[in-house]
Amino acid sequence: MGTMNKTLLRYLQAEKKMKKIIILLLIGTIFNSCGVFLQNTGVKNYSPKEKISQNGINKYQYDFIYLSRILNEGFPEIDSVFPKTDRNIQEKQTFDNLSKSDIDNLDFIVQARKYLSNLKNQHTTIYLKFDFEKVYPFVIHIFEDNWYLISIDRKKDSLLLRKRIRNINGIPTDEIEKKLIDFTFAENKINQQYEIRNKQFYNKPEYLKAINVIAQKTESITITFEDNSVVNLVPTSTDKEIVANTIKIKENKITKFQNETYLYKIYQDKKLGYLQFNKCHDKIDILDGIESYVKPWLQPIARSYAKKQFKKEKPSKRIAPYYNPKYPVFKDFVWELIDSLNSNNIHNLVIDLRNNPGGNLTLGIQLMYFLTDKKDLKGFSEYAYTSEIYKSYFPDEYQSLKEKHPNGVPQNKLILKEKNLNLFNEITDSTSNYFVPENRPIFRGDIYILSNYRTGSAAAMLTTLFQDNGIGKVIGTSVGNNPIGATTYTPMKLPKTKADISIATTYIERPNKSQGKYQIPDYWIEYCIEDLESGIDPYWEKVQELITKKASR
Repeated sequence: MGTMNKTLLRYLQAEKKMKKIIILLLIGTIFNSCGVFLQNTGVKNYSPKEKISQNGINKYQYDFIYLSRILNEGFPEIDSVFPKTDRNIQEKQTFDNLSKSDIDNLDFIVQARKYLSNLKNQHTTIYLKFDFEKVYPFVIHIFEDNWYLISIDRKKDSLLLRKRIRNINGIPTDEIEKKLIDFTFAENKINQQYEIRNKQFYNKPEYLKAINVIAQKTESITITFEDNSVVNLVPTSTDKEIVANTIKIKENKITKFQNETYLYKIYQDKKLGYLQFNKCHDKIDILDGIESYVKPWLQPIARSYAKKQFKKEKPSKRIAPYYNPKYPVFKDFVWELIDSLNSNNIHNLVIDLRNNPGGNLTLGIQLMYFLTDKKDLKGFSEYAYTSEIYKSYFPDEYQSLKEKHPNGVPQNKLILKEKNLNLFNEITDSTSNYFVPENRPIFRGDIYILSNYRTGSAAAMLTTLFQDNGIGKVIGTSVGNNPIGATTYTPMKLPKTKADISIATTYIERPNKSQGKYQIPDYWIEYCIEDLESGIDPYWEKVQELITKKASR
C-alpha cells in the first residue's frame, strides 16, 4: 500500500512494529514472540499423522487440509472453543471456497484467517506474503468503541478529519466491526479492535466484500458521519502513493518508544523512575531458546553464531533488535536500576510494557524479585497438551511428564506441569541460569505498570503476575493474551504454499482464577484523538494523578 503521507506512515509503521516480530538468525531466521531465535531451514516442523490422499486438489486446498489436521491434533481442548460440528461445517465451506481456478495467496489467507479466528488465540496464526492491489483511501482510530477518521484522500474535505463514523454503505460500524473480528486472532475485544485497525481490514475491498459491505471489489463506498455528512470513496491502486489529509501524531517526550530492549531514566524532580521494558530477551534467554526450537544438528551452529555476536560492540542486524550489548544480562540491568532508584531516594517506579510483544517470562519474574521481599507469590498453573506435536517440540518437558507418570502419560489430554508454585522457585535456585542472589537490592516504593493491547505473550503474563500478586497498579487496557487459555508459540510451515503458521500447544491458568478469563487493568485508559495530536500520554497522566493524590493524603 502506498503511504498517505510521512506522518501517517510513521503512525502505521509504529503499529505494525508492535505486532509483527520476525527476524533472522544465521542465513535467515525467524523470531518467536515467546522468546527464541530460529534458523529458517533448521526450524523444527511437524507433519500430520494422517497423510493427505485426495487427488485433483490445488495447493491451497492441500495446505488447508494440512492446517486443519494439525489444528485438530495439537490445539488444547479444541472442542471446548471450536466444537467439532462447527469445525466440520467450516472446513467443508473453506475447502469448497478454495477450489476456484483464480484463487491466490490473498484469497487463501482470508479463508484461513476466518477459520483460525474461531479459536481467538494469538499463538495460533498464519502468515503468507501477498499484496493488496487496491485500498479505500481512509484510515481510522478506534476510541471507546467508536470509529474516528484520522486520514483521507486529499481530494476530499479535510474538515471530515476527527469526525466519528456512523456507518459505511448504511451498515453501522459496530456491525462491521463485529464481522471483521471473524478474521482476527485476537483474544479480547480491545485487541480485536487493534488488529482490525492495525491490519486495516476496514479499508480493504477483499475484507469488505467478505462481510457483504460491498458486492464487488471495484465499487465505491459511502461513509456517513455522526453529523450526517457523507463522503464517497473509490478503491485506489496501491502501486502509487496516496496523497492524503492526515492528523499529525505527536510523540510524548518522556514515554516515546526507544529502540532498545530495555532502558531506564530517573526523574529527580518527580521522584520517579521510568523503566521502558520493550522485549523479554537477553543473552541467557537467546542461548536457552535455541534448544527448544532449532533442530539438534543445527543447535551448535546457532549457539556459535549467537556467542560470536555477543562479543561485538554492534551485533548484526539479525540479532541487534533483541539483544542489548550495554546490558547483555537482564538481571544485571535490573540490579543497576534498583540501586539507582534507592540511592536517589526515588519512591515511584513506572514500568512501561506497552511496546513489549513478549519473550521469556523468566526475565519478568527476575524483575519482580527485585521489587518485593515477599516469598509467597504465586505463578501460573501450566498444563501440557500431550499431542504428538508437543512431544516433538518439547521433548525435555515430555520426558519430565513421563517421570511423573510411570504408568504412562495420558495422551491428548491436558496434564498439569506446575500448579502456581512459588513464583521465584527458578530465580532462587542457585543452579539456574536465571539465579539472582538473595542479597539483591529491593525497591520498596510504589509501582505502576503501563500495559495495553500491544503487550503480548510473556509481557502480558507478567502484567497478570503483577496484578494477581498485588504488586503495583496496572494502568491501560486488557493485554494481548488472556491469562487463562491455550498458549505457547509452536512454529511450522505449510508444505505447498510455504505459509508460516503457529499452533498453541499448552494451556495456562492465572494465579488468581477468581479474576476471570480476561486481564482487566486497575485503571482503564485509551488514547483519544486529542491525545495523539497533542503528544499527551494519558497513561502517564494517570500515574501523575495517582502520585499527586497519594502525596496529598
